[in-house]
Amino acid sequence: MLRHLYSISRHARAAPRLKAIPSTLLPVPLHRKFCASSNSSNSSDSDPPSSSSDLIVPPTPSPTSKSSAESVVSRRPVMEPQDLLSIPLFTRPHFPKIIAPIIVHDPDACKAFISLRDTGLRHVGLFLHKQAGIDMLPNDQHTLPFNDPDQLHRVGVLAEVIRLAPRQKGVELTFLCHHRIRWNSVVSKDPLLTLATEPIKEPPADVSSDLIKAYSLSVIETMKELLRLGSFYKEQLELLLESVDVNNPYHLADLGACLTTADPASLQDVLEQTDIAERLRLTLELLKKDLETTRVSRRIHKQIEENVSKSQRRYFLTEQMKQIKRELGMERDEKETLLTKFKTRLEGKVVPENVSSVVNDEMDKMGSLEPSSSEYNVTRNYLDWLTELPWGVYSKDSLDIGRAEVVLDKMHYGLKDVKERILEFIAVSALRGNVQGKILLLSGPPGVGKTSIGKSVAEALNREFYRFSVGGMGDVAEIKGHRRTYVGAMPGKFVQALKNAKAANPVIMIDEIDKMGRGWTGDPSSALLEALDPEQNSGFVDHYLDLPIDLSKVLFICTANVLDTIPAPLLDRMQSIPLSGYILEEKMAIADKYLVPVAREEAGLEEKDVTLSEDALCSLARDYCREAGVRNLKQHIEKIFRKVALKLVKTSKSTDEKEKTVSESEAKPIDITAENLDKYVGKKVFAKDRLYDKTPPGIATGLAWTSMGGATLYIEALQIKGGGATTVTLKLTGQLGDVMKESAEIALSYTRNYIKQLHPDNQFFEECALHMHVPEGATPKDGPSAGCTMVSSLLSLALNKPIRQNVAMTGEVTLTGQVLPVGGIKEKVIAAKRSGVEHVILPDGNRKDWDDLPSHVAKDITPHFASHYDEVFDICFNENPGLSSSGEQAFESVSIGSNDMQRNISRPVPAASAIMAN
Repeated sequence: MLRHLYSISRHARAAPRLKAIPSTLLPVPLHRKFCASSNSSNSSDSDPPSSSSDLIVPPTPSPTSKSSAESVVSRRPVMEPQDLLSIPLFTRPHFPKIIAPIIVHDPDACKAFISLRDTGLRHVGLFLHKQAGIDMLPNDQHTLPFNDPDQLHRVGVLAEVIRLAPRQKGVELTFLCHHRIRWNSVVSKDPLLTLATEPIKEPPADVSSDLIKAYSLSVIETMKELLRLGSFYKEQLELLLESVDVNNPYHLADLGACLTTADPASLQDVLEQTDIAERLRLTLELLKKDLETTRVSRRIHKQIEENVSKSQRRYFLTEQMKQIKRELGMERDEKETLLTKFKTRLEGKVVPENVSSVVNDEMDKMGSLEPSSSEYNVTRNYLDWLTELPWGVYSKDSLDIGRAEVVLDKMHYGLKDVKERILEFIAVSALRGNVQGKILLLSGPPGVGKTSIGKSVAEALNREFYRFSVGGMGDVAEIKGHRRTYVGAMPGKFVQALKNAKAANPVIMIDEIDKMGRGWTGDPSSALLEALDPEQNSGFVDHYLDLPIDLSKVLFICTANVLDTIPAPLLDRMQSIPLSGYILEEKMAIADKYLVPVAREEAGLEEKDVTLSEDALCSLARDYCREAGVRNLKQHIEKIFRKVALKLVKTSKSTDEKEKTVSESEAKPIDITAENLDKYVGKKVFAKDRLYDKTPPGIATGLAWTSMGGATLYIEALQIKGGGATTVTLKLTGQLGDVMKESAEIALSYTRNYIKQLHPDNQFFEECALHMHVPEGATPKDGPSAGCTMVSSLLSLALNKPIRQNVAMTGEVTLTGQVLPVGGIKEKVIAAKRSGVEHVILPDGNRKDWDDLPSHVAKDITPHFASHYDEVFDICFNENPGLSSSGEQAFESVSIGSNDMQRNISRPVPAASAIMAN
């Protein structure tokens, strides 16, 4: 062990002796000041040391005296109980054989210590405060007096004041710690705390004990490792070895504890431990923790140095490589390369003069900027966008009407109005010799092909196609772009469309234009006004580019489900083309020509693998997919083919020799019919075509329009029995809107008056409570078109007579019985046809809408037109209404009484409602 101790001492003394040791690494971290030699104290009485690092060294011996260690030994106190002035320690405890400086600022305490020096008393007690480590005092400057002994630990050290130096704001005391003491009682608290103490005698250590030897060797090895990792441990150890006997295991344990940076509680445990083996164990644990911390810190420091050196080395090598390539002509400057690329992009483009001027100015600006500056990257991105745009670049339009018809019919079935409008656009362009931009709006229920037709239009015109959706968009910057002052700024959607299309005349589809939002960032619908205005979009200005862009050659196609949510100024700029839902025959044709072949190919099947019969398609469209579009029908067909593919894979057999499926001759095709359809798509969703097979009194069938297409609408009226009503009351349910509630009130008023004229003796509406309900109460409903249906329902209830079967109606009724025209006639007729209705009653003002219906939609439906409710009543309740096959001619001969003067009043046709036909 002595050989190891000598090795530590040799390593420590070999270290360069510094005049400054960082305070955080001192054996006594409390000490923050360098204690100067006794013969130089006079020179520093006025001011404290000016060094930024607080240091401690042992007293420097004078030429005529012994060494400091010998001087300390000569003043060693007697091991006996004595009353000591006690000082609290607020950072960590002190151990024997170390020197500790403390600065005191309290004037009374300073006087007390000076008096203490004059009386020759030099010993005090140093005890750790129980809240040590909480940074109670700034800069570890003690504020005395301290008079609360309960806040002190019982075990401390006896220290000798070896130096007292006045300072500008107090005195600096330097202590030499001797041995452990324990205080038992309080002697005095005035002016300073004085405690009765007794020394703690340490029993002789059995140096020959294997356990003590093992602990001592481990402590020494750990200290050697710390000396190897950090030079500051060498400096501390060199100072301590002058006054510490390293051959004493007690001193070795204290020496190890002094070297650590452990918390105050752990160090206090070492100080209070009297068993030498346990004290060595505690010291070893603290040293091991410091060793691991030092290793981690050293590893982190090494990694940081390596990373920095690698980065610097890579930077220097890169710069050298660039310079070498530049000297050899192998590579040009990055800035020059970018400028050349920008100029090359503009070759062959017809750039407007104002744009060309801006590009040249930005290039000159970029040439004077350093690549490391932030402005350089902003200018580079700006030039990148400017030079990527297709200035004056147009794709050649195909003005062949025949080709356009083939392309449109190839991808879409029906949609006569849309196809005709596109062909008109092509024809006008062919006659003019140039193509002008247009703004079209396709409105209709989901799944009718609004979005997909945009691609077909682009293909028919031989133009580039770009699509983006504005559904839920609430930021104007998405349309107009961000200002270049923002980090990560970029242009809006229209500039992005031109860049991606690489042509100035693409087909741009703006999807879901009826679902735009509005937030604190602005109103995107207002930002679209400039772009979608044919009179303004030739000079559309994007916020990012801040230059006019010509959008007049762009064909805009917008899509929407409803028109009510589109702002009126924006709607006025677009040519609206309504798309209605599909009837059963149209769905079957679309499925047979388009959906089935595509779904079968996507499932990896061939025609010989599976057959989908016509009756299966009919059942699928009628019993599972009654919505206006064909998207749900497509999903069901894909589901069928996926299940067929799974079944084929499961039932196929493979041989061990060939390890492949059975031959084609052994495979049997799977037939999908109406009988086994439920095995693939489940039970029927719509078990019945209508809610009522035969309507009872009080029930009338109406027709409604929704964003999903047309639908049948039933009005139910009921008299509440035993209500005891003294007047007529009407209760409305079914989530009716304000307009529909007003229609119900008008219907009740008109019906009461009408029943009196028709049957004066009928007292049904004199005193009764009525309840009118519209089924599917979870669906909101609104609009005025249910007026005829409500009047018919109330009359049926009052007359206790059911309305004629297979009759549906729509139309607004006034208080005088006039039947006003409504919208959504095509969708309503399709809904009536889907429900098996044979006769529909329409307002006389909707004759034109009926005439515009395709023949396959109007087939098997007999129309009846009415301008007054008398005509509706004749159809619904008369036993022989005189219906003929033509319907309309027989109806003209019906007598309508005294209301002839009111029927010929001309009225404008209102727009369709967003939720229900009006």
